[in-house]
Amino acid sequence: MRSVSRYVTFGLVAGLLLTACGSESESEITADTSAPSEITSELAEKAQAEGEVVVYTNSPDELWNALVPKFQQAYPGIKISPVSLNGPELVQRLLSEQRSGARTADLVIDSSPSTFFGLKDALAERTSVFDSDLPEYANPWPGVYAISADPSIIVYNKAAFREDPPESLADVAATASGNRGKLTTYDIDSENGYAQMWTLTQHRDDAWALYEQLAPATRYEMNGGSMSQKLAQGEYVAGYFQSGLVRGLLKPNGLDSVLGWSYSADGTTVVPRYASVVKGAAHPNAAALLQDYLLSAPGQTVACSSGLTAVRDDVAPTCGDFSVKGVTDQVGEENVLMVPLDEAMRADKPAFSARLNEARGR
Repeated sequence: MRSVSRYVTFGLVAGLLLTACGSESESEITADTSAPSEITSELAEKAQAEGEVVVYTNSPDELWNALVPKFQQAYPGIKISPVSLNGPELVQRLLSEQRSGARTADLVIDSSPSTFFGLKDALAERTSVFDSDLPEYANPWPGVYAISADPSIIVYNKAAFREDPPESLADVAATASGNRGKLTTYDIDSENGYAQMWTLTQHRDDAWALYEQLAPATRYEMNGGSMSQKLAQGEYVAGYFQSGLVRGLLKPNGLDSVLGWSYSADGTTVVPRYASVVKGAAHPNAAALLQDYLLSAPGQTVACSSGLTAVRDDVAPTCGDFSVKGVTDQVGEENVLMVPLDEAMRADKPAFSARLNEARGR
């Protein structure tokens, strides 16, 4: 296998995944940077007067570096101030600030279900002007809207699968006996990892049979960048439930000759990235405008050109594979398994964790 050391020094850390996605998708996707006509001038004027929206988010800085300049073409004078926090830290900080009366976030954007479970009473209920343009899953709670929904993928080392690359979880599981310690996925303590594992069990009767095959051969990790690096170096041969952001990483960083990817034909989990205005926000109109903008047709093209996967069907001709419709057209509706905002997921985790540990031989 060719050396990849000069590539893995950049682009393989988690924070750079979106940079790579953006570099590919921007070359193929032309974002509509106009102001959506459905957003009223009254809201825009109030938002302009506030001048800023503070966003607590688990989205990497690279996403905002790609997205903010396009947003400001539509709404100059409104500053987006993202604060990068992981889910537990985000919840703890926002609730503490609310209790003390300190200034806090105006908008939360996060892909972790537990963030929204923890903040449910701290979020403002509102109806977006784009409510009727969105799929049902994109508005699970009043005021909570999915601005994107990113699919999981299988990533594999091409040298290990020269003629028969894995195209399903069953394909990966079939290699487990000969690849002990050479498969990888997210640890159950990674919220998105657990959410995807749990979601598969809600849709597939044989999910645990697959996990029992996969678990003894799998090394579980918290960091997507680390898994990608080890896949490229050959330490791992395949990773499952990997971030769909990797789709745009490979070609622009020269890794497409080393790593391949596929959707899982027997169940592609999809992780929504939700946005919600915070109760008592200092800049409520700017927060509402940014949320609505990201749900608009122009805002969705800005999102997909920045590496996210658009939720609106009507932008699929522009966004292509970086739209949920584009993914659905490839794998079939029955194989798109949307991770729900369902508190049963949280309640089930102790028993789920115990069963997975048993499958791992612990």
